[in-house]
Amino acid sequence: MIWEISLLIVSIGFVILVAFLVPTIVQLRRTAKRVEVISDSLNHHLPAILTNLDEITTNLTSILTSGRRQVMMLEEAAQEVKGMVDDIVQLEKDIKRRIEDPFVETFTTLAAVARAIRAFLDVLKEKR
Repeated sequence: MIWEISLLIVSIGFVILVAFLVPTIVQLRRTAKRVEVISDSLNHHLPAILTNLDEITTNLTSILTSGRRQVMMLEEAAQEVKGMVDDIVQLEKDIKRRIEDPFVETFTTLAAVARAIRAFLDVLKEKR
């Protein structure tokens, strides 16, 4: 009798286990089918995607190379402009020095002559 009850309990447990495993196995089969469909889709579309990705990579490399080349050209042009501006500043300083120094000397001399004439005239007025 104990054997029969034990066998009955084990059988009921097995039936319950099978009852829970059947939906799980069905869901696993559905999931496996979905994975298979996705895998087939990837196998079909992936080569085209990789080809497009290679083209995009090639285009980006070309664009970046062109951009670097243009940046280098702009940098060289900026250096040339900087050199020209430096030359113009130096030329302006040279012209200023060449014009201003003689002008200041002449003005100083004229101011000294004017003071001398004024002093002479002041002395001349005092003597009269």
